[in-house]
Amino acid sequence: MAKPKVPKDYGQAYLHCRTFGHTWHIGEGGPDGYGFYRFVLVCETCKARRIDVINRRTGGVVHGSRRYEYQPGYQAKGEQVLRRTVYRVEFIRRIEE
Repeated sequence: MAKPKVPKDYGQAYLHCRTFGHTWHIGEGGPDGYGFYRFVLVCETCKARRIDVINRRTGGVVHGSRRYEYQPGYQAKGEQVLRRTVYRVEFIRRIEE
């Protein structure tokens, strides 16, 4: 059984994204086959990447195309996942130090 990741062990950038969410900016991208466009969004804080393939005609995200790529040490899975409130408490603790 995996233990929860301890928020105090996260670096500031990872804790920021765990607390408030990612700050996405458009990175590379381009045509992806006939009728589709691939966007790569990059988080300016933790450098995570989100890849979406968009239908050029409908503007919809192609089902199953969205994926994320995280830097080592960011991701938590299964039992390691904590509520966002736990990260907020740690963020506040650091501010008050």
